[in-house]
Amino acid sequence: MTGQEQHDLTAAEYVLGLTDDETRHRLDKRLNDDSVFAAEVLHWQKAFSGIDLLTHAVIPSSAVWQQIEQDLGRNAGVSGTTSIRKHPGFWLGWGLAAAMAGILIFTHLSNPDAPQSMQLIAVLSGAQPDAQFVVNLDKSASLLQVSALNITLPENKNLQLWLIRGSAPPQSLGLINHSDSNVFRLPPGELDNQTVLAVSLEPVGGSTLSGPSGPVIFQGKVTLL
Repeated sequence: MTGQEQHDLTAAEYVLGLTDDETRHRLDKRLNDDSVFAAEVLHWQKAFSGIDLLTHAVIPSSAVWQQIEQDLGRNAGVSGTTSIRKHPGFWLGWGLAAAMAGILIFTHLSNPDAPQSMQLIAVLSGAQPDAQFVVNLDKSASLLQVSALNITLPENKNLQLWLIRGSAPPQSLGLINHSDSNVFRLPPGELDNQTVLAVSLEPVGGSTLSGPSGPVIFQGKVTLL
């Protein structure tokens, strides 16, 4: 396995939830510090979201759960052997199969030109490590696209996006009204690697102050490649 393949696999395992707690905590921190890894995670999250679009939730019957419990009990009682379900290779193989399915679905559903037209520049994180806003910049550096991952937009409040450059006052870019593809126009030359983007929780209509009036619940540093 090449270094790039291992890098891709790590991102896929992270999205699928196949890592242990210690590894996941380490990857949570890496997500904020490594823009390349963050881009890979975003790719897999979008890929697997295609599976959700094409499948329907099914509640297993009680008989299925009983059979699973019996199988787990039998596997636990076998000495000197390791259950295939407990072997890392089993989960790794399942993860690879699911990842390949995700790639096919993602390729089928998405616009093939989109990855080349937008550049990932920031991941905004908050108190929950699996909830982020992903920020992309278009080629002209004049439009930001913001999408929510594992975030439910509030019903009686608004989320507002802010741009912060050094010690300058926060600049409002607008309200986040959709889970996917919120587009904000950006004045020329506003972004550099010291810029911070933040999301605050505001009353309906947004802050009436020159800066956030509510708590800042997501933030992240811009990384321009």
